Amino acid sequence: MKTSKITITVILSALFLFTGIQNTEAQILKKLKKKAENAATRKLEDKTTRETEKVMDTILGNDGGGYGGGTNSGGSTANGNSKDDKADNDSGSSGDDSYSMPETDKEEVSLYVKSDWVAGEQLILFDDFGDDPVGDFPQLWNTNGSGQIITLSSDSEQKWLRLYNRTYYEPDLPKVLPKEFTVEFDLATYNLTNKNTSQTAYLYIVLGDGKKPLNSRDMSVSAAISPYPNWVKPVQFKSYMHPHGEIVAGNVEIDIREAIANGAHVAISVNGKRYRLYINGKKILDFPRAIREDMNFGSILFHTYGVGDDKQNVLISNLRVAEGLPEPREKLIKTGKYVTNAILFDVNSAQIKPESYGILREISEALKTDESKKVKIVGHTDSDGSENYNLQLSKDRAASVKDALVNSFGIASERLSTDGRGESEPIAYNTSPSEKAKNRRTEFIVQ
Repeated sequence: MKTSKITITVILSALFLFTGIQNTEAQILKKLKKKAENAATRKLEDKTTRETEKVMDTILGNDGGGYGGGTNSGGSTANGNSKDDKADNDSGSSGDDSYSMPETDKEEVSLYVKSDWVAGEQLILFDDFGDDPVGDFPQLWNTNGSGQIITLSSDSEQKWLRLYNRTYYEPDLPKVLPKEFTVEFDLATYNLTNKNTSQTAYLYIVLGDGKKPLNSRDMSVSAAISPYPNWVKPVQFKSYMHPHGEIVAGNVEIDIREAIANGAHVAISVNGKRYRLYINGKKILDFPRAIREDMNFGSILFHTYGVGDDKQNVLISNLRVAEGLPEPREKLIKTGKYVTNAILFDVNSAQIKPESYGILREISEALKTDESKKVKIVGHTDSDGSENYNLQLSKDRAASVKDALVNSFGIASERLSTDGRGESEPIAYNTSPSEKAKNRRTEFIVQ
């Protein structure tokens, strides 16, 4: 009888433990992707006991160098925060100042379709850390402290630069930035809660003159966004130039906590004197006279503050810096051809990233100027993977572009045809992330 009771107790304890593991995993996986809650649920349903143990290893820090959370190759990821770590906030925001994170791909795409965000046309720099070993500091960056490349346990292909507290990070720019340029990157956080994160926590994105490494004291234009989860922290902005002093400064009270917690695409547009900052396609800052004519930028700095010890993580990836405003109408109609690498896709996928819908909108406007013209869409890839795989991928991506133009922008399907060239027609070497990004392009050819 005693043995029977022990057996029952062990069985009940095992069931309780397994249920607890499932519940813990469900909480983790619910936040794996900012725009794929249903997909995360399907992953949970399909996981085996081995995968459950993997998640538990992540929770315990025994996952062999990867970090908990999740990502799609488009850059969205998870924060370790639970809903209990966030307090409701009824002050500091009203009307459009409250920012709800889109729950589906369709909702996020809708935000970008309506947004005035458009990425720069000519690529200056792209870095997804694809050529950097996990655990190392990226070879094309500089820092005054420490940092390392990591992957998340849910996606070993996507690499992230882990930013440490009170540290500056600066990518190598190949040239001084022009008067019109854009900066984009994917931002992720993990395990930032009101219990372990300072109220002063901020990530600063600083444009400097580049005259001194990791320094922008004489001239800077900076934005600061806070990952602090407990209440709304304003998005800060400041433009400064010695000896003129402060040019403009301001704070915007807007609730971006959910966006930051679930993974965000951050974008900056500089157009002459005007500075704009977007989060997931929503315009957060817009300063029309923030930049003096004699301000010339030669550096981009990332700086973290107040994020706690090494158990808290602020991560960035897919940094894209590009020059100039796109001119698809001018080039497509007058020359009969327009080529862009601003239409971005998830890794090894034909899924268009939401931030690409700005340039797709511009292309659709060009197509609407002369509805008698038919256009062929041709996809190109880099050389990663086999030739046959890349050929099919390029065709699939061209088809996705056509579908977006038809379904989101109302272009007649019969006007568009598609094709793919794979890796067969490179315009740059495939030896660096920036060169590969140039080869991943989409052509629009008037027939």
